[in-house]
Amino acid sequence: MTNPRPSTESTNEMASAHHVSASTVQCVGIVGGGLAGLACAIAAAVRGASVDLYDELMAPAPVAAFVEVVPNMLRDLAVLGLAEDCVRAGFAFGGQEVIDRQGHLRLEIAMPHLAGQRYPAAVGIEHDELTRILERHARARGVRLHRGVAVRDVVYREDRAELALANGAVQSCDLVVLASGMQSALRTALFAHAVEAHQVDQVWWYTLVQRPLDLQRSTLYVGSAGRKVLMVPIRGDLAGLALVEPLRDASDDCAMSPVDHVRTALARFPSRLSSVAQQVRDDAPVTRRTLHRSLMPSPWHQRVVIAVGNAAHAMPPHFGQAAAQAFEDAVVISDLLRSARSGAELAARYTKRRFDRARQVHEIAWTAARWDLEPSTTTNLRELSETLSRIVAMPA
Repeated sequence: MTNPRPSTESTNEMASAHHVSASTVQCVGIVGGGLAGLACAIAAAVRGASVDLYDELMAPAPVAAFVEVVPNMLRDLAVLGLAEDCVRAGFAFGGQEVIDRQGHLRLEIAMPHLAGQRYPAAVGIEHDELTRILERHARARGVRLHRGVAVRDVVYREDRAELALANGAVQSCDLVVLASGMQSALRTALFAHAVEAHQVDQVWWYTLVQRPLDLQRSTLYVGSAGRKVLMVPIRGDLAGLALVEPLRDASDDCAMSPVDHVRTALARFPSRLSSVAQQVRDDAPVTRRTLHRSLMPSPWHQRVVIAVGNAAHAMPPHFGQAAAQAFEDAVVISDLLRSARSGAELAARYTKRRFDRARQVHEIAWTAARWDLEPSTTTNLRELSETLSRIVAMPA
């Protein structure tokens, strides 16, 4: 893909991401090494902060899945200087289509170019490839990645916090970013008001298949009894596939292997997906995810600790916002690092900037998930998409 000359807006965003911070928040500790944690580490590093990231896993767990980099997420990747590599590694597209159970086109949704004309509207990319890109950029910007090192506790010391590590070491920080997910013990310990994650009666089965030549955009196939299939092009030769079905259906076929379950389910859809079913190899990796949602009540901070990603706003992946909202968290942190006089001030301003907007997006994603389970004539996907577009049109 040949890119035209960057727009003035895009160039300014890229330049601002590399300004050294005037803030007194100089040492940032990140707890959690998934997409949200890595994004926040990069966001702090580009402001000149000293960043240490801790994750209890020795290496990121491989995931047979994909990320739909929707317009507001691609804009944030551009702000962090990551968009170029993601576009190069993925597959650019400009919208989504919905196919009904008879195989007819039901809906087309165009996507805006929020990252500027230099970039496409959206990109599909393999989950693990995005993780590798983030890790590479984090290391290049001086982030110290401590894989296999768990954080056992956070102890407040006046206007700072100390991370008590499982290896006995202690790390003092001006700001702590909790990116350890919705079910971490630290989240429960640090945020007494955090609500438990609620299971959504829906299972997503992810795998990767050969890209059909005519798959040029994100495509949602609507089946019967709450079943759907989302296909997203992620490379010239590869597509991400997600089979979505009610939890009861996933449990009914528990005797089947994951590959056979996906094949059998795909065979119930129109002919195009039946042919895709034949391409799912016997040794194809399949990732099964039971969905959960959890919106932590405000505030999303305690003194100098802030919650990001699933720790703050775990939501269904509808409209690509589960990942996109984590990157919005990161960009807001980066922006606040330019002027915050203390970790406590930054944390309070973070809640003010993020809570209402993320709450609205969370509700839209949850409405779409409910429609999956029980299609309703009162739920209009186009209207939901347009409402979401208005919310995320401007940067967080």
